[in-house]
Amino acid sequence: MTEFVRNILAWLYVLTSVPIIGLLAVLTKRHFFAWLWCHLLLKVLGIRIKVIAEKFPEKGKKYVFMANHQSQLDIPVLESLLKDYNIRFLAKKSLFDIPFFGWGIKALGYVPVEREDPKEGLKSLLACVDRLKEGVSLVVFPEGTRSKTGELLPFKAAGFLIPIKAGVPVCPVSIWGTFRILPKGSLWFNLKKREVWVSIGPVIEVKNLTLKDKNTLLSQVRENIEKSLERMKNL
Repeated sequence: MTEFVRNILAWLYVLTSVPIIGLLAVLTKRHFFAWLWCHLLLKVLGIRIKVIAEKFPEKGKKYVFMANHQSQLDIPVLESLLKDYNIRFLAKKSLFDIPFFGWGIKALGYVPVEREDPKEGLKSLLACVDRLKEGVSLVVFPEGTRSKTGELLPFKAAGFLIPIKAGVPVCPVSIWGTFRILPKGSLWFNLKKREVWVSIGPVIEVKNLTLKDKNTLLSQVRENIEKSLERMKNL
């Protein structure tokens, strides 16, 4: 199947399925439908996920997955890969206003984030802690935006307060290759290389950390992700 055909099929799939999946999410509040939508999108695009993990995080436990952010495709990749961890994402508050899509992610318990307002940022932090207490895992992109080149951007420290405040371990996740397929600002899927590499773990415990240790945790996670990205660039 050619790249052109896959692009046409992918956008037809997105345009026709989002209203249906959004309504199903609102009516059932089942996260399964988010996973299904993402899984099928990757199938349509023919994207293959290659996983590197010395030891997968233990299933049945909750984590804060800290991942680098290269593309909008990171979300379906992680939804598909981390199915067993009942994950939810932090998302820009404006996305929740989009018909069907926004209604769906709100019903499923995704957490709205307002980056410009400190008071709203505090509300988001507390909402994240509440969601973790309810038994879900969270995915945080500490860069706060997508990297155009795939290179790691500076991390924002605020997100590292979430696992410390909730007492939930952190699992670093490194993603390589999505920026080549769907770069920031593009609507065209470049499918000459369809492999996406993902490195998971090792888990970092936060039991002995206080809120003052957020930068220490940040450095530890960043170092892990940097090393994994360097390794995956040569694959």
